Amino acid sequence: MREVDDFKDEIAYIFEEASRELEELPVELREMGLAFLKRCNPLNSGGQAKSISFLLPYWLKEETGAPIALCRDLSIGSVYVMLQYFILDDVMDGGDGRLQSAGIRRSLALAQMLSVLVRKRYSRYFAQDSLIWSYERRYVEQWSSAVTSEALESVDPRDCRQLAGKAAPIKLGAAGVLLWSGQTEQRIAEVEEAIDLALAVLQLSDDYADWLEDMQEESRNSFLTIVKEELAGEADGPLDEQAVKRAIYRRGAVIQLAEIAEAYGERMEQVNQAPQRLKTYQRAIVVNLRESATNVVQAVEGLATQGGFSQLLSNFRKI
Repeated sequence: MREVDDFKDEIAYIFEEASRELEELPVELREMGLAFLKRCNPLNSGGQAKSISFLLPYWLKEETGAPIALCRDLSIGSVYVMLQYFILDDVMDGGDGRLQSAGIRRSLALAQMLSVLVRKRYSRYFAQDSLIWSYERRYVEQWSSAVTSEALESVDPRDCRQLAGKAAPIKLGAAGVLLWSGQTEQRIAEVEEAIDLALAVLQLSDDYADWLEDMQEESRNSFLTIVKEELAGEADGPLDEQAVKRAIYRRGAVIQLAEIAEAYGERMEQVNQAPQRLKTYQRAIVVNLRESATNVVQAVEGLATQGGFSQLLSNFRKI
């Protein structure tokens, strides 16, 4: 995406610096840490990191005039935060093979070391009695609430805080820049709201992309919540692939998803202190979801045109 290209040199810098620091980890954690870092680097082919996870300090630099050294340190800290919670989520999910083979104990030890590296970066700018640590606790509490609630009830696609909660710790980098720049708590609260709205749309997009692999734990996927709503009265028990496709092509589930994302976009426009880069980031995701919905509609219309409605219904019965 554009923000990766715009900050390509800085991304290279912060990942190289993080790599250098992870090289200094105890030998039993070093290889795992570097492997996770490489896996997340967006400049690598297949890099899985979302740019919002570590570019927030840079986006706010443009609006606060914060020094580049501060932004770099907080962004490197954000990389560690991202890795830490990536590992914790993987452990709670049961691992993906790579994690299990490396050992759960080693994974948790690495997560703990990453939290130490985060503190090291932030402590260069914030004293022990700084408000930054209160914000850190708040974001960890939001994450804890989100990961706990998703095990008890289906994720609500219309609940911004619930959608954004699992990524809440990445807001620490933004809070750090704003506190260092002397911003008021009200300004910080408005930026937090804007970040939550962007993260909510990002989660909707990720859930749509991942619905097939998430079917074993459908309550954790917001798009599958929409599917169940659209199929109310038609499908009892767990969803299967055919039911989801029926909701996509016959019940407008993706259209519903796009409309929810667009509503979050409208809310973003009402946040006075929303950073422009954050608005652009969210808007690109919303546009992509609308395009996905349009593609579904066009596919259905194409089937109807080519084969008539009877053929269309026949095709639907096959999925």
